[in-house]
Amino acid sequence: MLPPARHFARALVLSASSALGFGALEPAAHAAGWQEAHQTSDDVRVTVAQDGMATVVHHLRYRVVAGRFKSFDFGGIDPRAEVVPQTVAFPEKGNEIAAKVEPNAKAPGSVRIALDDAKGLGRGIYTVDLTYKLDLVATKMLVRDGAMWRLAWSAPPSGEGHDGARVVFELPPAPTEPRLASTEQAATTVATFRRMPEKDELELVRAHVPRGEGVVWSARVDPKAFPLVTAPELRAAPAAVAASTTPNRVPAALVACGFAVIAGLLALALRTKQAAVAHACAASRSNARPLIPVPGGAAPFVYGAVTVAALAALLWANPTVGALLVVLAMALAAHRAPAVIERPRGPGRWRTVSDEDVLLAQKRPSSPGDLFDVGTTKGRLVALALVAAVASATVLLATRVAGAALAIPLGSMVLVPLFVTGTRAQLPPKPSELSSRFLRTTRDRLARLADLTHLELACVARFGEGTQTFDEVRLTCAPADRIPGLRTIELALAAMAPGGNTAVPEVLVRFDDASAAAEKIARIAPGVAVVPGRAPEEKVLRLSPRVPTPAFAARLLARLSEELEGRRASDRPRDTAGPEPSRPARAWKGKERRTPPGTSKRPSKQNTAIVAAVALA
Repeated sequence: MLPPARHFARALVLSASSALGFGALEPAAHAAGWQEAHQTSDDVRVTVAQDGMATVVHHLRYRVVAGRFKSFDFGGIDPRAEVVPQTVAFPEKGNEIAAKVEPNAKAPGSVRIALDDAKGLGRGIYTVDLTYKLDLVATKMLVRDGAMWRLAWSAPPSGEGHDGARVVFELPPAPTEPRLASTEQAATTVATFRRMPEKDELELVRAHVPRGEGVVWSARVDPKAFPLVTAPELRAAPAAVAASTTPNRVPAALVACGFAVIAGLLALALRTKQAAVAHACAASRSNARPLIPVPGGAAPFVYGAVTVAALAALLWANPTVGALLVVLAMALAAHRAPAVIERPRGPGRWRTVSDEDVLLAQKRPSSPGDLFDVGTTKGRLVALALVAAVASATVLLATRVAGAALAIPLGSMVLVPLFVTGTRAQLPPKPSELSSRFLRTTRDRLARLADLTHLELACVARFGEGTQTFDEVRLTCAPADRIPGLRTIELALAAMAPGGNTAVPEVLVRFDDASAAAEKIARIAPGVAVVPGRAPEEKVLRLSPRVPTPAFAARLLARLSEELEGRRASDRPRDTAGPEPSRPARAWKGKERRTPPGTSKRPSKQNTAIVAAVALA
């Protein structure tokens, strides 16, 4: 028999431990003396299936300070839970101990874990997993919360209080990630979300749980994570719709009408875009090339239908299928760069044109396709208006339709190809556009390098026979007092590819055969091939700037004009045939640098520099 003092202390410890909310340890029958044990932690994992059934696992940790304990009670479990009757106790050192889990008839909602060990648990640290199943729908732990569902699970109250309380909700994957149910919880709870291909995990941690407090862990979850839940209170329509005489038909009809309007508008937009691209390509002698050609002109209708199907899949079906349909719709609306129709150039004539006609950039006439061209002012305004409309619809429906916050912005991506493909920038440039980009800049650079009063500058264009449209523009440059036999110096643009947006400059020096100009050119550009010109007696020297830029082209023109300028007064004849005589001949005061025809002369260093400044064509 225990001494009175020890008996009183033993009864006091047992009564204190049985008051713990987590459970009470029962000492072994033969134990005597001081008995003390504490529960130090309770990590919980709640695994929820698609049908709303949850498997709750309590990972309990106990520390026995003195005495031996053969069983312990654990309370705070829902009476409707299905407890797994078998478990194992793992000591910190030693072999595992089998245990049985039985309902405690004296305390409803609690269980007794009886250890299969006659001696009981001695001093040390032990962990035990307590597992039970719970129907969250039947126990009203999974309820409707607007467009989302609220999952609320109550943990057993803490008898002594402990730090680092943790619960992990393991849920089926869904488009919308689970989150804390309210902003008030964020002040005391730290939430960590982990997304994996087969599941979503939401870990909730509280720094401290006071003594005797039962924590309610709650989160808002996506209903799409539970496709097997068919409870009417969760799947029922909102109250306003349920009161209607036709609760399901009206929303379905409205959704169908809305999708039909969206499909029609998208089909009309793509039809307008394709017609504008085809018209612009016909005017520029090229062929429009949709990325995915659909025969019979059915591409706009297919585009609208695929977009609507993508929205439906993103909202109510598989998001992956919806994303693939969005990509397909974008491909249906996209255009590749037009293919230039290569045709042989017919006969034509060259004539002088004014600078305003060829060197000043002219705006193309407006067309219906400008509404869907982000390179135009109208296109940018329409694009900004659509962005504002999509943002407004997303904000308006985000809290009313599950998944709208993701489906609407992703579905609107089908509009991007309408604005960034099939644009004016992809069309083959007109000759006036190429000349305004390059020839005008070259002329302005040439004005900084040479005295334009001693040069004859003009623009010539080639007009097709019997037409008033030109297909090529060149800049002509020649000294006013040129060397005999020199006709002109032309700067032409040779396209790198038929219909391409880039061209390389090419300098053509036209001169008469067996003339002083021919002798001079042979010395300043030895070894450069000379080709026949437009007339039998005309020869052409073809040169290219070392770098195909306006600055290098202007330097080459200035150097050629200086070298091919006449060096004698006889090279500057006066024109007395007209009604007014031309300007008087200027006497050449510099050193004579032109030798008579037939006289060989070694190329000077200055002339050789021209050859070094150009690359052969």
